[in-house]
Amino acid sequence: MKTKLLLLLVSISLFSCAPNLVNQWNIDKYEVINSKGQNTTSQNIGTIEFKKNGTGSKNINYNVFQNDFKDESGFNYEMKEGYVIIKSGDKKDKSALNKTWIIVSDKSKKQVWKSTDGSDNVQILELSR
Repeated sequence: MKTKLLLLLVSISLFSCAPNLVNQWNIDKYEVINSKGQNTTSQNIGTIEFKKNGTGSKNINYNVFQNDFKDESGFNYEMKEGYVIIKSGDKKDKSALNKTWIIVSDKSKKQVWKSTDGSDNVQILELSR
């Protein structure tokens, strides 16, 4: 009986430590708030996938301030306590998602992230799976 209880506790602790990030996520909303008070929001812009090995891929299309963007690229990522760092191996990749994102809300099927671009602009991502 003690062995079964111990095995159950070990299993629960291992699964509870597993990151919620590894999966394919829908990007339900991408919002940009600029320093002039102008906001733009794009809905359902595509998907982003995070794999267990620290790599991932993006397949997104969106419009920000009348500019169209398409991003179908791979990336590396690091998951830290409270934030995610997305990096591209290609220096020519100027993806708006390649940066450090603060995880504002972290639920099993929904996440909200925020970041800035260094120019007083704030980006918000809402993800679901």
